[in-house]
Amino acid sequence: MPIRNFSSQLQNSQTATRNIDNDAPAGLRHEFVDLVFLIYEQNLPQNVRQIYQIIAQTVGVQPSNNPSSGYRHAASREISQADWPRVYDLICRLWSDVSALPLSHVSTLMEQYRTGVNRILAAYGIAWDLDQTGVLLRVLPPAVTLQLNAAFQELNDPRFATALSSFQHGMDAYNDRPQRGRDACKNMFDSLESVAKEIYSMPTATFGQVLNAARANQSMSSETVSILDKLYQMANSHFRHGMTTPFTLKTAEIDFVVVTCLAGILLFVRL
Repeated sequence: MPIRNFSSQLQNSQTATRNIDNDAPAGLRHEFVDLVFLIYEQNLPQNVRQIYQIIAQTVGVQPSNNPSSGYRHAASREISQADWPRVYDLICRLWSDVSALPLSHVSTLMEQYRTGVNRILAAYGIAWDLDQTGVLLRVLPPAVTLQLNAAFQELNDPRFATALSSFQHGMDAYNDRPQRGRDACKNMFDSLESVAKEIYSMPTATFGQVLNAARANQSMSSETVSILDKLYQMANSHFRHGMTTPFTLKTAEIDFVVVTCLAGILLFVRL
């Protein structure tokens, strides 16, 4: 895949900051158009007009019948005028189009598309990557991704059905564009609380009451209980139904809550 073949290697040797989740920079838009047209020009040149029409219609623009400046230029023009969330809608929309190409090597083209998209997203510090199912997911450190996958696997146990539902709603909010921080924090903590209540067989208890039980029977260290209690206080103050202040947590704080809830879920499940 020639898209950013050299510069992506330079970037991979550095620590990239991936914190832009409310913009689609102009350069990103034009590089994305180049990626899409490169794939189609090399594989299905007869579909170039169709792909331009899809780009225009997806971003809510009436496509030109025969743009005098060519389909590439016209596509860049249409995408440059779109609201930034529509650009990411388009990335997901075109994944489905590439995956449906009537070619024997379509799986290779799908991977080229995904690789190219992710190189472009990384280059502009965008907070999402395109996964292998065509969904944009927020970029997490590898260790946290392992923790996330482990929590998901543990919650597939039928007794954690309620916790799994909250967990999935929380991750949907966390990955949303733009991110819904309060919903992410609330649902992830609800999942943690549900797991704790199941493990301690206290279905009607509050999280605080579960912690009191953990403290009384010394099933975890006092320091661990104290940390979880601080998280509980934070939840009640900032994002649960009893919140005392408007939701103002910064992105890094949202990350902290989500990751801490993940760790807490695994802690309780593995007690």
